Amino acid sequence: MQEQKIRRWKRHACLFPCGIICGKNDDTIVVGRILNMSRQGFLIETDCEFNVGDTLSIIASPGREVDGYDLSDSYQGLVRWGRADEASLTGTYSVGVELAVPIASSEPEALRAN
Repeated sequence: MQEQKIRRWKRHACLFPCGIICGKNDDTIVVGRILNMSRQGFLIETDCEFNVGDTLSIIASPGREVDGYDLSDSYQGLVRWGRADEASLTGTYSVGVELAVPIASSEPEALRAN
């Protein structure tokens, strides 16, 4: 029997470019792509390796919206996991980022993931 991941919020697929600033290198912006998002976090693909615990500033694309979430802002978050993704054609690393402040949404409690 496969173990089911427990998710607090529903994931929404997307593919948006973003800029990433790591707290330890605040003078460098790295390019990434947001592959999916929830109220509390992003799955980001990038060519830069980040470490678990790194603080990131994520600059989303102006005018982007996913299922009622407005992503026209910048977000602060913490790297919760990361892994090399050799099979990817567009980025070397996948990074899970938990946001410091949830994204405002009209998503009702009933749409929370199990």
